[in-house]
Amino acid sequence: MDENKPFLTEDGTLVIPFECSDNADKYWKQEGKALTDILKELNASPEIWARYTHEPYPSDGDGES
Repeated sequence: MDENKPFLTEDGTLVIPFECSDNADKYWKQEGKALTDILKELNASPEIWARYTHEPYPSDGDGES
């Protein structure tokens, strides 16, 4: 695992390391991508998804960005 990229811990905690050099992975920055995009990339389960956003969980028909 690349420790400088966002990841989910075993208990479903989203971790975005301080050392993460790609500002696109920092959803809170203006240039950052949406938190939902990061969760999609990490293949978050519906339970983890619900923990971090009120957006609907993507259906199979939704393509990834």
